Amino acid sequence: MRPEQWPDWIEETLLAKSADRGKGGKPESMAMHTWLALSRLADFVRLRAPLAGQLGHPRLWHCLYWGVFLHDFGKAMPGFQGVLRGDKALREHWSGHRHEVFSLAFLDWITSGLNEEERLWIAAAIVSHHKDAADLRQAYPLPEPGEPDTLLLEQLDGLPTEHIRGLHRWLAECGWAWAQTLGLDAFGVAPVQFVPSPEASFHKEAAQRIRHWLRAYRKFVKQLNRQNDPAVFVPLLALRGMLINSDHSASAHASALPSVTFRAEDVIEKRGIPREKLYQHQNEAENTDGSVLLTAPTGSGKTEAALLWAARQKQDGHAPPRLFYTLPYQASMNAMLLRLQEIFDDKNLVGLQHGRSLLALYRQLMDKNYDPRQAQTEAKWIRNLARLNYPPVRVFSPYQMLKAMYRLKGYEAQLTDYHNAIFIFDEIHAYETKRMALILKTIEYLRRHYHARFFVMSATFPTLIKDWLRETLDLGSDDEIKATGALFEKFQRHRLEIIEGEIFTPDNFARIFADARAGKSVLVVCNIVDRAQEAYKNLKDLKNEGIEVELLHGRFNLRDRLDKERIVQDATGSKSDKRRPIVLVATQVVEVSLDIDLNTIYTEPAPLEALVQRFGRINRRGKIDGLAPVHVFTQPDDGQIIYNERLIAGTLKVLRREQGKPVDESAVGQWLDEIYEGEVAEEWKTEFTKTAQEFEAAIVNTLRPFQSDRMLRDQFYKAFDGIQVLPDCHWDKYEDLQKTFPLEASELLVSISWGRYHQL
Repeated sequence: MRPEQWPDWIEETLLAKSADRGKGGKPESMAMHTWLALSRLADFVRLRAPLAGQLGHPRLWHCLYWGVFLHDFGKAMPGFQGVLRGDKALREHWSGHRHEVFSLAFLDWITSGLNEEERLWIAAAIVSHHKDAADLRQAYPLPEPGEPDTLLLEQLDGLPTEHIRGLHRWLAECGWAWAQTLGLDAFGVAPVQFVPSPEASFHKEAAQRIRHWLRAYRKFVKQLNRQNDPAVFVPLLALRGMLINSDHSASAHASALPSVTFRAEDVIEKRGIPREKLYQHQNEAENTDGSVLLTAPTGSGKTEAALLWAARQKQDGHAPPRLFYTLPYQASMNAMLLRLQEIFDDKNLVGLQHGRSLLALYRQLMDKNYDPRQAQTEAKWIRNLARLNYPPVRVFSPYQMLKAMYRLKGYEAQLTDYHNAIFIFDEIHAYETKRMALILKTIEYLRRHYHARFFVMSATFPTLIKDWLRETLDLGSDDEIKATGALFEKFQRHRLEIIEGEIFTPDNFARIFADARAGKSVLVVCNIVDRAQEAYKNLKDLKNEGIEVELLHGRFNLRDRLDKERIVQDATGSKSDKRRPIVLVATQVVEVSLDIDLNTIYTEPAPLEALVQRFGRINRRGKIDGLAPVHVFTQPDDGQIIYNERLIAGTLKVLRREQGKPVDESAVGQWLDEIYEGEVAEEWKTEFTKTAQEFEAAIVNTLRPFQSDRMLRDQFYKAFDGIQVLPDCHWDKYEDLQKTFPLEASELLVSISWGRYHQL
């Protein structure tokens, strides 16, 4: 819906989008795109009204409004208009030019209402909304002294006078009127004065003014590089981030930005928990302001506690603009997406962000009986909304946060969305030491400079990790919510059984056969794929007796893995009405939060945190009478390359002592302290400190606006992302699907690490 005041005089002559990019397959005018961008800016401003004051720049919204209004004026250049209208000659003439650079020619039309610093900020926001400073420096080198600026003049000379006049009239008649229509005058956006009748001198001065602002921008960026004060950088990161968010949301034709009210009663009602049945730790979470740690047993409603905490959080009377639910594994994230959608009643309110989120969304829609083409279109739209920082609730991994720190393209827009946000961190124990160091340094940065708050929860916090978290979040010793010992005892579900030796003996396989034949669902966990495959071969004869046997590991492609997970969840899931005995042979992938509930486990030795996660798949719902036995072999105890040998030795020492006893989760933290004492603890501290210091020096302290970094991007992807490969046997199927359903084709790919790729 467009406002009453509208520049009809340029509606048909000046376009912003060609028909293939416009809404409904029609070209889009500059006026309409600008109106949409300003509307989205107004949404973002209302979402974070106190931000300008928090950043110490009360005129931030004022600068952004006028910056967005002018950001695309350079699209009036004949070459750009020719590109949109399919004029081949003009397209070639325009090749290599940037419309945002030519938008700088119009900044000086605003003569008052902005001081010199604010004009520089607007120039920086306008010229940087697509490309970084280094790219623009390369595209627009300075002319030789005394030589005419032909690079700019060849484009400017062709700009018709009527276009100059039309743009000026648009700015003068609609600029302030639109601000009032959007209600931005209530947030500090003020009227400005404009030069009268600029068309007479425009062609003579435009190139000179563009060069002036380009030089000022380059000098500004250089000055930023010589400084080391986040108080200077963070407002500028917000400036560019807000403009990018507004522009991209407008280009995507996204509707008004949704918001959500976090209410405790909604959590209680949607999760079906009577208020009087809330546990003590859930009540404490609901009454806690600011960052906090939670220690509570598995299955005791930590997610609900976290959401009750989220409902409590306010700053300056304002509800948090964003909630980020952070998990380490894609399967955990996919499951949490569904849980949160149930609570917030609208799929558009909850976004999903991870490397394969598009496929996850597609599969969830297919499970709801969508047509494949409809599911593909809808999944792409939902994924793109998350990329636009659109949904107020998002499920993602901490590696999404690290993308911003490593300055991947669009990092300013991503960081801007973290202002005043609240973060829930679950399964914090899942990260190895080096990655935990990067994550905690990122959390510290957001706490200190973005007013972000964090709820970090686990059933098992070793003291060392607690100390790091307290330092990161600036917490006192009392800033922790602990479930009662009685509650931990209530949720005891496992009895520890140590089996000396390894799985590959006739006697040990006989134990598994006996449990399966007795009607139990059995989980068998090996640490590496080759051993899991070998164990599966030894157990698959059970199929001849009508007992299902499945193999699950990380080297299956996504299609096969999802099929296998469905079979196991159908047989053992808490919501399944077809529960039946099954033997599941798996690797560490089973530690992920799959909704499976088996009767017993036989697992190879692993660090205690990993074993506790594996145990969590057994008697998950507490339906077994008494305690379910969890069996741990003592061999191989060399860590099998993937684990630290000393951690295995320490774990086995503790477990042998606890043989035959109930697994007491309240004591696991103390057990971990035993395992990580002495040389192991010192090694862990040294590795953490070294990684944290290097990350702070190379990444955090070099974080600046206007400068994404390709080298850091490559470093990030090699450190945190694997590589997708296609098994040769699927080549023909892949080619066929690429032509019809490319999303389903990508399900045939297998993710492997860069190290594994180089081995192959």
